[in-house]
Amino acid sequence: MMTTAADYLAQLDEALRDVPHGIAAEIRAGIAEELASLSPDAAAQRIAQLGDPREIAREAMDAGGYTPSAPVAPVFLAPAMPAIVPTTSTRGFAIIAALGLSFGGFIVPLIGWVIGAVLVAMSAMWRTWEKVVAIVIPFAVAAVSALSGMAMWTTSGEASSVSVSGDGAPAQEIANPLVPAWYDMIFSSIWLIGVLLIPASGLWLLWRMRGRTVS
Repeated sequence: MMTTAADYLAQLDEALRDVPHGIAAEIRAGIAEELASLSPDAAAQRIAQLGDPREIAREAMDAGGYTPSAPVAPVFLAPAMPAIVPTTSTRGFAIIAALGLSFGGFIVPLIGWVIGAVLVAMSAMWRTWEKVVAIVIPFAVAAVSALSGMAMWTTSGEASSVSVSGDGAPAQEIANPLVPAWYDMIFSSIWLIGVLLIPASGLWLLWRMRGRTVS
């Protein structure tokens, strides 16, 4: 099958892809001009003399000292792995911590509250001052309440001392039924901490957490 001038020029264009543009254009223009001036039979003979277009491209590259560029291998990027969120930064961990602070002491006295306090301290959902308020304030309020009660008990006890004899015998204390005893103060403080303040502190943390995300 005889190769036409158009087919040969198409093959030549493909072979000259790696040849610098100026040199490739000059080679193609010269061959195209020469083939256009010949008859089909003469053009076929000239094409046979020119030979494989790849040889023409190789000779052009060697004459100019060029080296064909190596094919670039496609780069496949591994899909980005989603960032791993620490457990202590999740809302679920924070909810468990707050509930443990509120009601852990009812399940396991003292130890349950300690575990809840540790979880609250580890959580990243609250600011430091919020953790301090939730853990420390209940005990501070109970301590102030107990001290105030003890002071009231002492003052009222002194006021209730009267002398029951007129011969100068030592005065005897008469208990005032309206003034609670010292152990009542301690019991009231424990009840205030365990039943009211600690559960309220955990629920307050849950309220503070609403609509909040870890940055």
